[in-house]
Amino acid sequence: MDKPIYTIRCERDERVFIHAMPGHFISSSSHLNYYIGTSDIKHNHEVSVDAAMLMAQYYNERNIEVDSVLCLYETQALGAYLAHELARPNMLTPNPNNKIYVLGPEYDAQGNIIFRDNLRKLIDGKRVVLLISCITSGKTIERAMESVRYYGGTVAGITSVFSAVNSVDGVEVNTIFTKADLPGYEAYPSHDCPLCKSGARVDAIANGYGYSLL
Repeated sequence: MDKPIYTIRCERDERVFIHAMPGHFISSSSHLNYYIGTSDIKHNHEVSVDAAMLMAQYYNERNIEVDSVLCLYETQALGAYLAHELARPNMLTPNPNNKIYVLGPEYDAQGNIIFRDNLRKLIDGKRVVLLISCITSGKTIERAMESVRYYGGTVAGITSVFSAVNSVDGVEVNTIFTKADLPGYEAYPSHDCPLCKSGARVDAIANGYGYSLL
């Protein structure tokens, strides 16, 4: 696949960036005309730290208290930096609790998020932030929200690197990049994809971990 790759930098901090590659990509819930690359934010220490600072501003400015960060699709490192920023004293939260847990999900055979007995205490009765790299339709986040609530937690917020939606199930999405940063980005239902109707071949299968060429 020989496609151009565009670098999109955050207006609030140009050191934070994503990549966008045009094409025909399919995910579990949608067909996409761009693949959004977030690997640098998830795996590059310097970029992750700067991104976490941007993400934390949302919660600090709104005085939203957080107990746990549930990290989806390899965002544990980013989640740790986010937790560090949320727990660090600042002018808006001078006396924080300083105890924020960071954990990743485990999935059962049906794809539901489950928590073992030793980890339930990090969700039960806790105010949980859901952290994810990209949100297209919001279905993955909806399932994560259901799991958090099932185990007795409260969804304190949703945070993403890129989101095509403004909210999920009534909860506003705190995101660094939106569709406005990538004019022309679209996510289509699999049964009504104009790329498929036009005969455009599928370039790759994509999910929160990356993409696999076909």
